[in-house]
Amino acid sequence: MSKEIIRKSMVMKGLVGVAKSVSENDLAIINSMTRREFKSEELYVFPVVCCDSRLDRDQDRFTKDALEHMATLAKGVTGIFDHSWSALGQTARTYKAEVRVSQDDGEYELLAWAYMPVNEKTQPIIDAIDAGILKEVSVGFAYDGLQCSVCKQSYFGSDCMHIRGREYEGQKCFTWITGVKEWYEWSFVAVPAQPRAGVEKSFRDKKEDEKLKSLEGGNEVEKLFKYLKSLGLEVKDDDHALSIVKGWKEQADGAEKAAGDLETTKTALTDTENKLRTAEEALKAAPDSAMAAAGQKFFDDTRNEIVRLGGLLGESAKSLEIVMKSVKDIDTLLEVKKDYEQRVDEKFPLTPQTKGAPGEDKDTAADVDLKSYSV
Repeated sequence: MSKEIIRKSMVMKGLVGVAKSVSENDLAIINSMTRREFKSEELYVFPVVCCDSRLDRDQDRFTKDALEHMATLAKGVTGIFDHSWSALGQTARTYKAEVRVSQDDGEYELLAWAYMPVNEKTQPIIDAIDAGILKEVSVGFAYDGLQCSVCKQSYFGSDCMHIRGREYEGQKCFTWITGVKEWYEWSFVAVPAQPRAGVEKSFRDKKEDEKLKSLEGGNEVEKLFKYLKSLGLEVKDDDHALSIVKGWKEQADGAEKAAGDLETTKTALTDTENKLRTAEEALKAAPDSAMAAAGQKFFDDTRNEIVRLGGLLGESAKSLEIVMKSVKDIDTLLEVKKDYEQRVDEKFPLTPQTKGAPGEDKDTAADVDLKSYSV
């Protein structure tokens, strides 16, 4: 469990003064956590700005939702020194917390209130807090979600190819802490000379190294560079190369999804294209190219006529065209054309444009003057 703990440091510069007395409501909350009831004069309470939504040195930012959830976990969180998990090192305990908006920059801050009993052991600590000597705290917690600011994907997920602190198309990458799983403790700490100085490398930092190794793994990046350049692409740097690959992946995912719906049509079109290509190659190889060209034109005209006749019968011209292109035997093609012509004649029989007046006797076949009719 301890390997997953993340620690964030905050200076208690947001204090507006230490409360000298405890309200009745706060006293009731505190006494619900103690074994005996305390009086207000027996307790020392003070506010602690534990964390906020500003970008920190680790390139992290808390979301407002994460801070608000953290506030619900505040009651009972212990205050210690230097993250030393020892029962004897417990000094204070939080009893309530809230998210407030900073008057300076509008960022969100998690303000917790802590208490400790007033006695000989705690008096030096109380004096150090009031004197501004103890003013930096660091919270120990486990996050529940880490989101990349560039692609909005899970930062340690397989879909995110960005590295915190780097710029991508003018946008600096950082991570949003979108959820807090557990809040273990908060500690009074000394200000380190350098960020993270003297702190054992955390579980998350190890995952960061693994991600860097995965994305920039020596020869793999070099091979990727060579491959992209072999395609005639201009590659600026590692980040640009990774963005190109990610773009390809997104296009491939979209094409794969679309291919599922069009697989049957694609197979049919590919088969037709192959047959046409074979026919074209055979025609080009014929000894008499002029005759081959004329024959091809006859094929095409016949196919077009069949498609036209099929249209008169209400058939799909596109489907019929695809089917007819697969017919390579001229005799078969002519038989199909003949069949369509007969079907069209049956559907649209020829009738004379002038008829005899009502009541007139019908002429016999021998008396019919064909010149009186036009078709």
